[in-house]
Amino acid sequence: MSGPAHPQPADNERRAQLLHLRVGAAALFGFAALGVVLESLHAFKAPWYLGVAGETRRFLFTLAHAHGIGLGLVNLGLAAALPLLPRRLPAAASACLVAGTLLVPAGFFAGGLYAHGGDPGLGALLVPPGALLVLIALGLVLRAALARDGG
Repeated sequence: MSGPAHPQPADNERRAQLLHLRVGAAALFGFAALGVVLESLHAFKAPWYLGVAGETRRFLFTLAHAHGIGLGLVNLGLAAALPLLPRRLPAAASACLVAGTLLVPAGFFAGGLYAHGGDPGLGALLVPPGALLVLIALGLVLRAALARDGG
């Protein structure tokens, strides 16, 4: 056997740290790469990106890039802060943050891909539930951070 049937809290904390480190690093890499692509589209004056209909698309893609970078940094910050929390972080916090990190930028990006005139595509409907998941995660992190030692 490789270990106990029920992982110890330290094992769960280590797994959560690695999860947020990986998600944060992947988000930073992916959304920085998206930023390079967006700058290239701008540099080469791609009509699909810069034309009149592209204004909404450009705005939504920029929002996807910015939110992806920001949420990647939040994941990295949480990975670094986990050992400092006086109370163990509920697993729901990690799940909500990871899901929100995927849904918010994906919603902005999909909304930009299928933008119609000045309106985003239906993909933008992913943003509000993603934002709610991020807020739930941050609330759970705050609760764990404000707990008394050993609580």
